[in-house]
Amino acid sequence: MIVKLLLYRLLTSLVRPFVPLLLAVGRGKGYETKDRKRRQERYGIPGVERPDGVIFWFNASSVGEGNSILPLVDIVLARYPGAHALITTSTVTGAENIRSKTKQAQIKILHQFLPLDLRVYTERFFGYWRPSVGFFVDSDFWPNLILSARDRNIPLILLNGRLSDRSYARWMRNRDASSLLMSAFVRAFSASRADREKLSRMGISRVDFIGNIKYGAPPMQYGEEAMASLASRCGGRKTWVASVTHAGEDEIILRAHQAVRNVCADALLVLAPRHVQRSGDIYRLSLEHGFRTSSSERDKTISSDTEVFILDVFGDLGLYYAFSDIVFVGGSLLPTLHGHNPIEPARMSAAILAGPHTDSFADIYETMKQENAVITVKGWEDLGQAVSDLMSGEPEVLQGYRDRAFEIAEREAAVLERMQETLLPELEAIMKKDVFILREVNL
Repeated sequence: MIVKLLLYRLLTSLVRPFVPLLLAVGRGKGYETKDRKRRQERYGIPGVERPDGVIFWFNASSVGEGNSILPLVDIVLARYPGAHALITTSTVTGAENIRSKTKQAQIKILHQFLPLDLRVYTERFFGYWRPSVGFFVDSDFWPNLILSARDRNIPLILLNGRLSDRSYARWMRNRDASSLLMSAFVRAFSASRADREKLSRMGISRVDFIGNIKYGAPPMQYGEEAMASLASRCGGRKTWVASVTHAGEDEIILRAHQAVRNVCADALLVLAPRHVQRSGDIYRLSLEHGFRTSSSERDKTISSDTEVFILDVFGDLGLYYAFSDIVFVGGSLLPTLHGHNPIEPARMSAAILAGPHTDSFADIYETMKQENAVITVKGWEDLGQAVSDLMSGEPEVLQGYRDRAFEIAEREAAVLERMQETLLPELEAIMKKDVFILREVNL
């Protein structure tokens, strides 16, 4: 085996005595589950019994990846009605997302936390679950996980494969290692044309680009009663949402909201952090800015005098996307960030604003810029001005941004049909053992 991969396996094995401590630290920060039984899944110990028959394994790191693969899970299970799907996630929010969206299919769709990337854990995981095919989403390339699947001749398919320029450069500096790992993927579908070239150079022999599957996720759901209640409580106030925000962005957004309220005195901001564990810090920061603040967790609801509402419970974002005409998509204001998916709020017919740092979704943001469907802001002044203009300006201007964003979102959603047409024949060939060839590399 490649020396660097052997070294990685050795170093990760030395971490084993410290794993309980690392997980305890993660629990303290809210990133690891507090459920003692489910915690065992991070060691590769199953939390539920394996059903008989074929299992298709889908590895989706967190919320966005989970949302993107659920339609494909339904397609695969419809084609193979006797099979089950196992979805693994690394984050608590990802697990909660899968649980909330698969309540009606719990018999057919199982969830486990992804084992930590130590060989003993990944071997235990595959030894128990024995998936027929594995699907990776995005760029969750854990070496021991991939090598353990390869050891057991489990064919892997990469969905929505993508790499930042920095990650790509790092992999290419370790070309032999990346080639060996990527050879485990019998087929890959890239998130962009640029990613297709990167993945090919890394060693995946069959890579196609048919669109970004994150854009094919169904519209976010909400209840009509909840919408009526929210409308009643807000009393016609102008509302904007700042979603999936990261540390360092909240201060900018709150300053922008001060500017917005100078123009629209009753404006309401719904602030939805990417990680709800930060909600306490954001709550205090909002109070320091002089806003009357409430949150889902503390106050359960928005009152008539709420100026900033922090959305810190899972599953309600679709309601606020649908209620508000204006959404700022976070993870985009700081150079260390790379943007989040604008299609989710666009499918709810919202006008979209974002910062300049959107590398992870460069293609769709470029399309939206070309079609005048997104407003790019650089700081609190730009953001405050843009929101104020949309709220106080001609209704036709706001409606135009909403319509153009929605049209792009609907157009991009067709990726799911293209993926189905391409993926199912590939999967059928694999299941018939026509494609997967055992490799003569001694691990």
